[in-house]
This record gives sequence, structure tokens and C-alpha cells, in this order.
Amino acid sequence: MNEIGTATRNTNIDIIKGICIILMVWGHAAGPFKHWIYLFHMAVFFIASGILWDDMRVSDLQKCKVFMLKKIKSLWLPFVLCNAVFNLIHNFFLQTGIYSNNPKFLKMVTGANNCLQTYRNANEICKEIIKNIFFAGGSQLGGATWFLRTLFQVLMAYMVIIYISGKFNTRKLFVYVSVFICIAGATVVSIYNLKFPLGLHSFFAAFIVFQAGVFLHNTCLYNKFSTDRYKFMVISFIILCLLSRYGKVDIASGSITNIVFFLAASLAGWFFLYFISSCKYIRENKFLIYTGQHTLSIMALHFLAFKIVTFIYLLISNKDMLCLAAFPVIRNVPFLWFFYTVCGVAVPLFAEYVFFICKKALLKNIKKK
Repeated sequence: MNEIGTATRNTNIDIIKGICIILMVWGHAAGPFKHWIYLFHMAVFFIASGILWDDMRVSDLQKCKVFMLKKIKSLWLPFVLCNAVFNLIHNFFLQTGIYSNNPKFLKMVTGANNCLQTYRNANEICKEIIKNIFFAGGSQLGGATWFLRTLFQVLMAYMVIIYISGKFNTRKLFVYVSVFICIAGATVVSIYNLKFPLGLHSFFAAFIVFQAGVFLHNTCLYNKFSTDRYKFMVISFIILCLLSRYGKVDIASGSITNIVFFLAASLAGWFFLYFISSCKYIRENKFLIYTGQHTLSIMALHFLAFKIVTFIYLLISNKDMLCLAAFPVIRNVPFLWFFYTVCGVAVPLFAEYVFFICKKALLKNIKKK
């Protein structure tokens, strides 16, 4: 069963997530149409989470505890482990040139977010790891894990809203008030370019599109368009193309043109990808399904995987290896973005597969003993 709302695993959602994670890597690789991709690719992840939401999972206190523990395991723990590992080997990255503390580096390369790093002592590394534990700080190569932190915040906030409103039988009122607060918060954050601790500046916009996903799930609007999916897919694409001329979206920084623009772009992006995922030759694509089921490894490792392409390019072109520290990629080299994208998706998936095989073999040996 592939339709939205079924109890079995939703392969439509897997495909949508698979497409979105590839688009994320594409965007970070400085590929063409990056501005267009940024209009919706991260918003669709939050919409998908909203569509999969079920109020019954938090209908009593015990279920809330179970739900929280599951999200700690699937969101908090990966965030902490990813950034803690990168912080632990921070000095190794400096020694190998993945990071740079040489001021000449900033004048040599065209990375979009280049910055100098410094060597850290044990005390500084411990401080960074402790900050990671509390969802603060992060690491350059683990920068994309902001999504895990923000999704955790959104889910915990929505869990509290649904649980408390259920006690007072005023669920709609609580939801409407929370959405209104987030609309105001997202507007203020975007206008004044505010930055809050724990990445809370991205919470407001993320909560809005998450709630949009819950609304889509409850109303099943997508089913009403399923008979004309190709027509609405084209319409959604045209809307996105038109919107790309008039504004921008960056949920990570909380920057949006305005709420109406943001919702229009997010929903157009969702419907565009939903109708694509429903197409005959796409809905059974095993690669996209597999990729959509393993987005975490790509999110955590694709920046590091980019360094493989950068290293090979510098080797072939005989350029200074200082440029290895370009972040996230070396820009303005024709078609290099394509290799970054392929490597940024394939290497993390391969690494996860190898890890799974090794883990399976280890457990098998332990059982024999």
C-alpha cells in the first residue's frame, strides 16, 4: 500500500525524501538551479514529518515518554554522535588539510563559506562536545545536522501541544495559537535576521510547514488531485519557477521572504515531488526508495565526502592542496558540482552499507561465542 495515511511503510514518502536529500546535496555542491531547489527541499522534509504524524502516539503520558525516547534515539543521538566525532578529530582535519589555519587559504579558493580553523586542546574539544549534547554548537562538516535538532524541537513542541490540548479538549485552539505564534516568530526572525541559541531561529518556519503536513494528512488533499497528477505536477513546477524570481527560503537561518511566499513555495514543492513519486516509473524506483530510507548517513557525511572530489580535482589540476579546505566545495569549475553530488550521495550510502555488514558479522561472531 503506497497511498498516504496507510499503516504500512509509505514508499511515496521514501521516494520524496530520497529526491529531497539528493537535491540537498546538489544544492550544497553549488549545482545549477540552487536557488530554485532551496525554495522547498528542506520544507518538504518537515511536511513529510507532519504527514506521518499521528496524535494517538502522544495520547497519554506513557505514550509521550515512549515517543520522546524514540526521537532521542533517532534525532538527538545522531546529532550528538556526528558532531562529537567531528569535534574529536578536529585537529586531525587540520593536520590533513581538510581544515586550514593558513590565512592564504582564504584568498585562493572560491568556497561559499570558507573560514579558518585553529587547533584545539583537550579542554576545548570537551567543551564543544558538551555543547553538542545540549543541542548547541556543532561542527563545520556536520553542519547539515541542524535539521535533526530543529525537527526534534518541532516534534517535542507539537507533542506537548497535542497532549495538553487533549486534556482540555481544545486541540484546535492550541494548534491555531501555536501556528500564529510561529508565523509571528518566523516573520520577526527573518526581518531582523535574528539568531537564537540552540538554533531556535529555524524552529518557527519549520513548525509552520510541519503543521502544513499535519493539515495535508488530515484533509487528504492530495487524493483530490490524483486523477490529474501530471497536470498538477506541471502547475506546481510552474509556480515554483515563478516564485524563484521573487524571493528566497533558507529555513536553516530562518530567512524567508514572507509567510505567504514561504507556504506557497513549500506546498508547491511538496505537490510537485508527491506527483513525481506517484509516476509509474518512479514509484517503484528501488534506488530512490533506498536513499529515502537512509537519508541520515547522507546528511551527516556528504560534506566529508565532498573532500574526496576536491582532493582528486586538486591532484589532477596540480593546484595547491590548501584548497582542500574549501567549504563546502570549490565553486566555478564547470561540471564539478555533478561529481560532488554523486560522491556526496554514494559515499555515505556505501559507508553505511559497509558499517551494517561489519556490525552484522560482529554480532554473528558474538553469538557463536
